[in-house]
Parts: sequence; structure tokens; C-alpha cells
Amino acid sequence: MTPERWNQVKTVLAAVLELAPEDRGKYLSVACADDAELRRQVEGFLDDEQQISTGFLEREALVDAAADFAERETSFWIGRRVGRYQIVESIGAGGMGEVYRAVRADDQYRQEIALKMVRAGSDSALVVKRFRNERQILAGLEHPNIARLLDGGTTETGTAYLVMELIRGRLITDYCRQQALGVPERLNLFVMVCSAVQYAHQHLVIHRDIKPGNILVTSDGIPKLLDFGIAKILSPEDQDTQDATNTLFRALTMRYASPEQIKGEPITTATDVYSLGVVLYELLTGESPYGNNTNAGEQSIKAILHSDPPKPSTVIRAVRRESETSSGKNRHGRYLNRSSQISADLDNIVMMSLRKEPQRRYGSVEQFAEDIRRSLHDLPVVARKDTARYRASKFIVRHKPGVIAATLVSLMMIAGIAITAQEARIARRRFNDVRSLANSLIFDIHDSIRDLPGSTPARRLIVERALQYLNQLVERVGRRCQLAA
Repeated sequence: MTPERWNQVKTVLAAVLELAPEDRGKYLSVACADDAELRRQVEGFLDDEQQISTGFLEREALVDAAADFAERETSFWIGRRVGRYQIVESIGAGGMGEVYRAVRADDQYRQEIALKMVRAGSDSALVVKRFRNERQILAGLEHPNIARLLDGGTTETGTAYLVMELIRGRLITDYCRQQALGVPERLNLFVMVCSAVQYAHQHLVIHRDIKPGNILVTSDGIPKLLDFGIAKILSPEDQDTQDATNTLFRALTMRYASPEQIKGEPITTATDVYSLGVVLYELLTGESPYGNNTNAGEQSIKAILHSDPPKPSTVIRAVRRESETSSGKNRHGRYLNRSSQISADLDNIVMMSLRKEPQRRYGSVEQFAEDIRRSLHDLPVVARKDTARYRASKFIVRHKPGVIAATLVSLMMIAGIAITAQEARIARRRFNDVRSLANSLIFDIHDSIRDLPGSTPARRLIVERALQYLNQLVERVGRRCQLAA
């Protein structure tokens, strides 16, 4: 079996083992629909698992025992000293580690840190390898939005630990909700998270577990990306050995996992783009793209693999309608004021990041973040089809005062030209009327008195006055026509 094939088998098998026996067949029908050999290999491992399992590992009993053991193990470390640090309290737990708040206890200087230790009972070769891999990854990452590694080592009993910057913050979703942030503020916060992920990608590291639980926001509004425990190094010399030695390890969080993670396909930077898209969807709507009950069940897996989620603006409009028909305040009330702020551009940005095919998502996290920045400044985005009409509409939105002023000036100029042209037409009509009168004086009246005795002076006067008036009128009308032109 090749390392790539083993990676697929172990990923599907890890998901199957989390399901009840009666649900496993349905999941395999979905996950292995186009690969009968993959299903055969997974079912072979399941047969071995059933032969090994006996009645003492019932689900409820196992869960209770694990919880009791974890509580005892956590209590065991409180107050103990690890290296230069004394553990004060437990502040979190992950898939393979426990995180404690600790203080430096060597009398050199006072410092509070986060101390992460391999969870008791999880110190297999794979977990220890991943733990050391996380330490190596963090040692090479220096970014203001990534929790810093300060130290690391092993206890006297051989338990591996990391010493990290202590982040006092809240989950990014909780922070946005409690601070009642609007859409622009949420987007700016999210762009900072993208900056951290892009920095990791530039250092050939894929996080693979981006979710609100791994993004804390400090009281200063600075997001920090945590937990590179299942991160993947992209360097060719590390990739083969890392994937080849993986065993049954649940290297994903289903709610934020990409389709390729669920199917056990190759992982790329597009995987982190997808997970970031899920986080952004939640920041905008308060909902998961596939509902808030996402787990390893068949329906959830099928939705992630095959269903397109509704656009964020559609979700918000549905919530508004629900609120209007509800007699009391519903749980979505805090999101209603954002419905008008989610533009068509933002809808398309989110939906592009959540595409099923990795190659159809954004080419990089930086491109994803840049589209968000462009949407904030009403610039054309990659996620929308580029047309002249679309670009013109964005230009108008960006320069609305100038466009309005230019339109008003243009209308005033058009009105002025129309008025001037109208006056010129009136002047020409008057000129024609006067010319007709002058012609009548010169020719009709002149000719009618031509034969009267002593009419010569009168005829001369009529002709002179008519010509003088016509010349003045021609000069005046000519000036008006020049102005009108």
C-alpha cells in the first residue's frame, strides 16, 4: 500500500470508528462511492477491530472512564513544577494535549506562560511525533497574529511539553458577538487571521485545523492563531515520511473540515482556504454553512461533500423573516442589523472559498484576503464576473459625491445650452418677422407711393430707416447665434 493510499484509508477509517456500528455502512457508501477497493480495505480493518473489541469497551463506559481519567490527570499536574515553570491551573484541552497556565519559578523574573503537555494516555509514537512537529513549526514562525513558542522540552518522566505565549482572549466568534461588531469590523479582524495563515503557508506550513476554537482575540482586538498540532509541512523531504508513518489519527474537525480532508485526498493550501471560509460564514451569519449540528453523521458528511450552502445574505434574510413572525426575541436577533451590509460581492467571496473542488477556490489565502479588502473599499473582486457594467457600478459607488456633482454640472450645462438654443430660435423668428416687415416697407409701401407727387423724400427715408434697422438686427442676432453655438 502506497503512503497516499494509506492516508486515504486511515482518514476514512478514523471517521468510521467514531460512528455507531449501524451507521458505518451508510457512511462508507458515501465516502467510498467511487472506490470499491478503498471500501474493501477499510472494512478489513473494521473486521479486525470487531475481533479485538470485547464487551468491556462499550461506548458510554469508555467515555465516562476517559473523562474521569482526564480529570484526574489534569488535577495531578496542578501545583507541580515542569522545568522552570510551576503549573497554576488548566485552561484548555485539545485532541492530543492539555494546556495549563503556569508561571516562571526560577526567581529570575516573573512571567506567565501557556504550557502545553501531551495528554496522558496519548503519548504514542505518532502523538509525540506530532507534538515535536508542532514545536518545530512554531519555532520557525514569528508573526504578530500567531502565538509564539518560548521554550520546550520533556519532563523527568519523559512527557513532552511546549512553553508558549499566554493568550488572554476570547474565541473570535464570541468576541465579535460580545463586542457587537458590524460587518466591516468583523472583516478587518478576519483579514488579520488570513495574514497569519498566509504567513504560515509562505513558510510551507498548512494548519489543517482552522476553527474559532483556535483563534483567540485579545482585549486589544488582536487575533492570535493557535494549535499547529496537526499542521502539515509542505517540504518534499518531510511530506513522504510524515504521511507514510501516520496511523489512525483523527486529523480534522468535521465542522470545519474540507471535502478533500473527509475523503482522504491530498491536502493543499486550499484546505485552509476552505476552513477560513467556514469561519467567515459563521462570523457573518452565526450559523455553520451546513447547520449547527455538524458532526460525523452521514447527513452532515453528505452535505459537506455534495451540498452548496445558502449564501450568507440569504441566511440573514431568513432570520429577519423569522424574527418578524416571532412573538419573542429569537437567538438570531443580534445578527439582524447586518442583513443590509452583506453585499453581493461578499456573498460571492464566501461562496468561492467554500467550493467543493480545491482548484476552484482562491489560489491563496492572500488572494482571499485581498478580495475582502477590495469589497470593503468598493473595488471589483475576483469572485464576481468582470464586466464593464460591474466595473462602472463599483466606480460610481466609490466616487458617489464626485459622480453626483459631475452629473449636476452636466445637467446644468445641458439646461443652459437648451435655453440658449431656444433663445436663438426665438431671435431668428423675430428676425424673420422684422425682415418681412422691412421688406414690406421697402418694397410694398415704397412701390405704392412711388407715383405720388413729392414722395421721393418719403421713399428715401423709408428705405434708409428699414436698412438701418435690418443691419442692427442682423448684428444682434449674429452675436446670439455665436453664443448659442
